[in-house]
Amino acid sequence: MEKLPISVLFIDDEKTLRLVYEKLIGSWVDKMYLASNGQEGFEIYNQYQPDLVITDIRMPVMNGLDMTLMIRRQYPQARIVILSAYSEASFLIRAIEGGVKDFLIKPVDNHVLHKAIIEQAEEILIGRKIREEESRRIKAEIELRHNEQVLQAVNEIAAHLINFGYNDSSIDFTLRTLGQAAQVSRVYFFQNFNHNGSSYSRQTHEWTADNIGSESDNELLAAVPHTDTSFARWARELGQRHIIHGLIRNFPPEEQAALSPQNILSIVAIPVFVQGEWFGFIGFDDCIEERIWTKSEIDTLSAAANLIGAAIYRTSIANQLRVLNAELEERVKSRTETLEKEVAEHKITESLLRQSEEKYRSIFENANDAIFLCIDNQIRLTNPRFSELTGFSPEYVLGRSFLDFVSPDDHHFQHSGKEKPHCPEGIIEPSDIKLITADGIFKWVEIKSRLILWDGQQGFLTFLTDIHKRKLLENELRELNTNLEARVESELRHREKQQQIVVQKSKLESLGELSAGMAHEINQPLGGLSMSIDNILDELDFGHLDKEYLTRKFDLMFKDIDRIRRIIEHVRIFSRDHQNTDFEVFNLSEVIRNSLLLVSKLFENNQIELQVKIDDLECCVFGNPFQLEQVVLNVLSNARHAVEKKQIESDAGYQKKVSIESFTEKDTHFLVITDNGIGISEEILDNVFNPFFTTKSANEGTGLGLSVSYGIIRSMNGNIEIESIKNEFTKVSIQIPVYLQ
Repeated sequence: MEKLPISVLFIDDEKTLRLVYEKLIGSWVDKMYLASNGQEGFEIYNQYQPDLVITDIRMPVMNGLDMTLMIRRQYPQARIVILSAYSEASFLIRAIEGGVKDFLIKPVDNHVLHKAIIEQAEEILIGRKIREEESRRIKAEIELRHNEQVLQAVNEIAAHLINFGYNDSSIDFTLRTLGQAAQVSRVYFFQNFNHNGSSYSRQTHEWTADNIGSESDNELLAAVPHTDTSFARWARELGQRHIIHGLIRNFPPEEQAALSPQNILSIVAIPVFVQGEWFGFIGFDDCIEERIWTKSEIDTLSAAANLIGAAIYRTSIANQLRVLNAELEERVKSRTETLEKEVAEHKITESLLRQSEEKYRSIFENANDAIFLCIDNQIRLTNPRFSELTGFSPEYVLGRSFLDFVSPDDHHFQHSGKEKPHCPEGIIEPSDIKLITADGIFKWVEIKSRLILWDGQQGFLTFLTDIHKRKLLENELRELNTNLEARVESELRHREKQQQIVVQKSKLESLGELSAGMAHEINQPLGGLSMSIDNILDELDFGHLDKEYLTRKFDLMFKDIDRIRRIIEHVRIFSRDHQNTDFEVFNLSEVIRNSLLLVSKLFENNQIELQVKIDDLECCVFGNPFQLEQVVLNVLSNARHAVEKKQIESDAGYQKKVSIESFTEKDTHFLVITDNGIGISEEILDNVFNPFFTTKSANEGTGLGLSVSYGIIRSMNGNIEIESIKNEFTKVSIQIPVYLQ
């Protein structure tokens, strides 16, 4: 199966789940990142900005919802999916408000998760494709405008050189015009010369942009030997009509050493030839950014270099004519040949200009966007893409108003000739409108216009981008979101109702099972009260009563009465509404002893050996003590049923045993309950934490359910694990973090 070309960040505080989903999701997507909590997930997102985030809600340090809000606040386009065992409406509402794209309830089916990731990937890829197309379009527009500026500059240079020839003023004009049009930092002209039989190049002219340092006083540029290691390659390449261009950091080290002090980041050097001889070169520096020179840009600047070469040649000829004016008659034939060559070179220059214009037209005609020119509310020019988009031929379109092809609902759009204040100068604010095609159907497009001058008239150059598919996808997505919200709300109400029924039933079952323990614990102090009263009556009959004796007996009686009160108060608190989920710091050992207080007599009456080993140290944890007590009672009840069932199937020598042990290791309190009952088979063991799963018959009750018990322990940032072998034993291990004050 081909992987989806996206990156996914998976966040869960359980290492086992991270490893499982790393392997599972990693087989579906190109790149996986893992985090164990919200803070780590936020830091990884800041570093890598993955395409999709899948996160749990309940996690240490920072929960998933807080992390979602932080990511969405900084990256509004971030895509986040919640994967959690908690389905409360409050979580879902916060997730929706935070911009979550999907909400999956653990345990989630792999096919459902895969489908959700595929749906998100499709939207991600669509958005990525739209951004890429937009980037290419903008880049083409920028290059188009830039090339138009450079072409215009070349036209001005050609006219200037033809009118004034080659001289210092013309070269200064040429460098300034090219530098401003090409938007470079520095333009200069180097001329070759010979001295003592050696070849050199020197800088004769220079133009610099504002805030760019000049190199006109650089003595090293006054005579650069062609044999110098920093220039030898240049002399060789330029002499063979090759153009040198690129980023300075990619040049040989010896050339970098010569160019870097001039703060040059990117450069292009174009040779200037006069009558087939290398005369020098014109250079363009970018000291602001590492500029990548396009082929069309280099071709246009090469045309300017050819114009300079032609101007040098023409000026040279003109100078010779002035010197040889006296010998004009004798050299008419030679001069005629020279003029013919000039005409040929002029034709070459015109041919180069025509080629540049053809390249510009090629860009216009092959653009991905429909382009048209509108002057005086009439369409004057269109490209082929306009006909493809609308279905109308150019003959039908030209001369008509653009509003003739716009849906009446969008006639509020029209060129006002005024730019929006937040748009660049000359640019009209983009809009989404519907076109009426030749087939009579509506098609969504994005319209962008720019105010330009065309043949001395003000007009609008407009670009139309086909966004019809994107609009349809947006409508489908809105409908899907509406349906999803209704389904999620219904499912949440159903789950909440079922869980309330389970908890209430468990409470009633626990009270029924604990009635024997209550009676035993209350009967003991009642017996003490009865005995004390009998002793007082006996002493009264003998006449031996005194104040000290009565005080001692009354103290004992009040202690028994207080014990009865505490037992009844504990049962009353335990049996109250279990929806009270307030968390507090409490002693784990005290909760265990309270649980044993209620069940020890029940175990004794059923001849079950209860082995207790409780850590006497202060075992403080943070959570709801009554919920934890109900979890302990539920596990003990399951253990009691397990040993009772095994007794039915075993011989007379079987001894029913249940052990409960608590201890602390590092930063975790452990509570381990073990029984030697019927055990749990492997196929059932995989399902014990599923909601409403039970192996008990209807007349045995369902208990709290390990699914709800698991949720209670997880809410305390703890964990519950079960180890069992069929017909041998079952061990339930509850792990709760130590509360650090």
